[in-house]
Amino acid sequence: MKIVAIVNQKGGVAKTTTTANLGACLAAKGHRTLLLDLDPQANLTLGLGVEWYNLGCALHDVLLDSEATPLASVLKQVADLPLYIAPGHLDLAQCEVMLLPHADKAYRLRNALEALAETQPFDWVLIDCPPSLGTLTQNAIVACSHLLIPTEPKFYAFAGMDTLNKMIVGLTKGLRFKVELLGVLLTMVERGTRLHQTISAEIRERFGDKVFDTVIYKNVRLSESEVEGMPIILFDKRASGAVNYEALAEEVIQRGGG
Repeated sequence: MKIVAIVNQKGGVAKTTTTANLGACLAAKGHRTLLLDLDPQANLTLGLGVEWYNLGCALHDVLLDSEATPLASVLKQVADLPLYIAPGHLDLAQCEVMLLPHADKAYRLRNALEALAETQPFDWVLIDCPPSLGTLTQNAIVACSHLLIPTEPKFYAFAGMDTLNKMIVGLTKGLRFKVELLGVLLTMVERGTRLHQTISAEIRERFGDKVFDTVIYKNVRLSESEVEGMPIILFDKRASGAVNYEALAEEVIQRGGG
């Protein structure tokens, strides 16, 4: 399984939107895809039409005790696609605190995914991370094979990537695992805005070919599709957001060797 953590400790950079719509585009191309909602806000879960408050169990139960609640037991299928979600829940915030005393706190998600791979392997696993660098995000980074970093072309979103890079370097040394940067994704880009053009150029200069060629432009249809609880390719396939994410899926498949 190719496991991709979609991460940036800056909020509002389209991590959740990217997880949902990239996942749906991969699934529409025939790739068996799993989405993990690791954010206590559970926006990915809600944006795909799953009601977190009616769930018997969710991802926090898996992290606390994967033997009692295996990851496979909480999966929900999205639409008629080979697309599944492990729903998030507000209780993930409490779960993060409860994990702190445990020596294996950063390995819980990795262990759950390894167990899942033995019975229900997926082609792609996309992890929607919370806007923080706490235990939940550490679980995602330790579990993943690749990182995808969305960033809005604004100063604060760009500046926060330095902190993220330092954390990843520290984790990989301390916990002895390898992770590859799949790419940096420019999101919420406004066409014709000089500031966005300037910062986008600076990001491309700094990260070179690690920046995806695909750009996700601001598109109100993306927000509308979330309100309707479905990915953009099912809501409005002709919208620019759908075209952008389909192009991103092609690029991700190419970069990931899938």
